[in-house]
Amino acid sequence: MLEIEKRGFLTEKQYNHLLYFLEKNGESLGADDKDVVYYIYPDKLLKAVHNISKGDAKISLKMNKIGTGSVFPETEVFFLEDDFDKIKLIIGEIAKPDKVMEGIQKRKNFIYKDCEFAIKWSKEWNYHFEIEILVKNKNEVNNAEKKLEIIAEELGIKILTENELKEFTKKAEERATKDSSKDTS
Repeated sequence: MLEIEKRGFLTEKQYNHLLYFLEKNGESLGADDKDVVYYIYPDKLLKAVHNISKGDAKISLKMNKIGTGSVFPETEVFFLEDDFDKIKLIIGEIAKPDKVMEGIQKRKNFIYKDCEFAIKWSKEWNYHFEIEILVKNKNEVNNAEKKLEIIAEELGIKILTENELKEFTKKAEERATKDSSKDTS
């Protein structure tokens, strides 16, 4: 399976409007608040995720970085919530990322027109959304991307271009802490 994922920023007013709309017209999947540690590499993103709202945790490996394409394989492994700190410790000792970012995400998830929406707030991104769809193979990618764009347009929300995402993530990563295990000073 391939995940096609698009993102965009929202004003607080757009955030509240979109939440209201999806609560009335979508299928609510409920709150999905998370504590996330991002291990940033030049060509991929590894995440340790404490799913606060769901009471579980996972490791997620995305085989690209935000801003380097909206289609990518993603592998997830779930584990017990109580093991989150141990998983962070293990990854921190062996992963050797370029940078590390950690933060709380407040989010609510919905299904709307067979797409999954995450309506989010975080310190780094402020109000924003993520819309995604899974496809079985690369032949379905173009139609899936068009579908996401049509839905975003219908809802009056702007999907960020790859260049906008790349520029934003570059600035966010510059603010992230450098992995101390790579410090040679």
